[in-house]
Amino acid sequence: MGDWYVIERAVHDGRSWIEPTKYGSSLRLSSRFGDADVEGSAFEMCEIAKAIEQRETVSFKRCSVDASSEPVRFCSPRNSQVDGECSLAEADELVTLIRSKLPG
Repeated sequence: MGDWYVIERAVHDGRSWIEPTKYGSSLRLSSRFGDADVEGSAFEMCEIAKAIEQRETVSFKRCSVDASSEPVRFCSPRNSQVDGECSLAEADELVTLIRSKLPG
């Protein structure tokens, strides 16, 4: 898919497994923040970066960030049951990566 990006952990062990949940079962990946892919368009990723820089919250159908306090919380509003978390410093590193990869 051309204009579609996923935020993943840079360091992980590559595992995948099935985990029982309240709603049945879910595929888990060690690369994911939380329990669902945090994904979206280039525009949405740039808005995620801007929200982190401004220590604000922004949300779209499949990606959301709350950078108003630490830890920074990421999720997929459509799919997440558990937020992913990282430090403000790690979120700032993500901003640098997004800015280096995407225009705008």
